[in-house]
Amino acid sequence: MKAITWKTDEGTSDRIDAVIYLFADGTAIDVQSDKTVIGDPETLIISDCNSSNVTVHTSVTDPGDYWGWKYNYDGASLTANSRFKGVSDLAGDLNDSDTTVSVQTSLPFVSSGGTVQIDDEKIAYTGVTATSLTGCTRGEDSTTAASHTGNTNIRQV
Repeated sequence: MKAITWKTDEGTSDRIDAVIYLFADGTAIDVQSDKTVIGDPETLIISDCNSSNVTVHTSVTDPGDYWGWKYNYDGASLTANSRFKGVSDLAGDLNDSDTTVSVQTSLPFVSSGGTVQIDDEKIAYTGVTATSLTGCTRGEDSTTAASHTGNTNIRQV
């Protein structure tokens, strides 16, 4: 795979190279001074990515759960981006005792478990499937388990 990484905090110890796009190896990527052109012939122009703020890496292993900004790439391997906070929407209504949370997509969330927030409720989870967070403990961090309506925003905290 080819990864386009965004250069953050250039020249500091906090620098990370967040993977913002992932493309197949055969995809043409032309980073220019004012834009990045994808494809030959072009299929996409990314106007906010240019030679001053992105780098293209080749031979990057697809993590299988890629989502923009979820990973950093140091030139050798992908690592979780600790600054990334995933966001999705509920796929359906959720009652206050459900222990599985159905989401539109689980790709933005860390697969090893974490905590998400819906409205005022925090929910810890232990795993993910393609469209759900599993092993949920409701009402975490002194919040109250509540019912939530489908399509409500859910975000990693």
